[in-house]
Amino acid sequence: MNILQKEFYNRSPLEVAVDLLGKIVVRKLDGQIITGRITETEAYLASSDEASHSFKGKTPRTQSLFLDAGHAYIHSMHTQNCFDIVTESIDVPSSVLIRALEPLEGIETMKKLRGKEELKDLTSGPGKLCKALSVTRSLDGIDLTKDNSELFIIDDGFVVQSVVKAKRIGISKAKEHEYRFYIKDNIYVSKK
Repeated sequence: MNILQKEFYNRSPLEVAVDLLGKIVVRKLDGQIITGRITETEAYLASSDEASHSFKGKTPRTQSLFLDAGHAYIHSMHTQNCFDIVTESIDVPSSVLIRALEPLEGIETMKKLRGKEELKDLTSGPGKLCKALSVTRSLDGIDLTKDNSELFIIDDGFVVQSVVKAKRIGISKAKEHEYRFYIKDNIYVSKK
């Protein structure tokens, strides 16, 4: 199992969004390991994408989006945290939102953090997965390519058989773009 490196992320967010499907998010938390397989993503393009947080330029809130590929951009939406991964190069603020995970390890910890028992609902949405993995704004800007990081992505060789391309959800602008991707027939997605 290899930690995804900068080269993986230093591409178009549309490519990275598809290629992240099936990879595993690893969260180190208080000596525990919590993991989940990525089942759904959403791409946001730099500057030209009205739905992107970078559309209006760099602000104190969006500074992490302007970092190098492979850094986390943790932001709040409707009182919930969301986990994006910066793609492309420095000052090209594209990203991929991690929308849903299939829980793998640390499921009891996830249930406690979320206050939920139903496995299917634990991580099926950006805010839900952040709560289940205790991904907070304190991780904003963290380098996801380091093995000593509290948060990173690994490739365990899992092969995704079929990917569905769909319109993004939960946004008010640029809704017509089919920049959302999920593993076909996987029950751990936010919306089909």
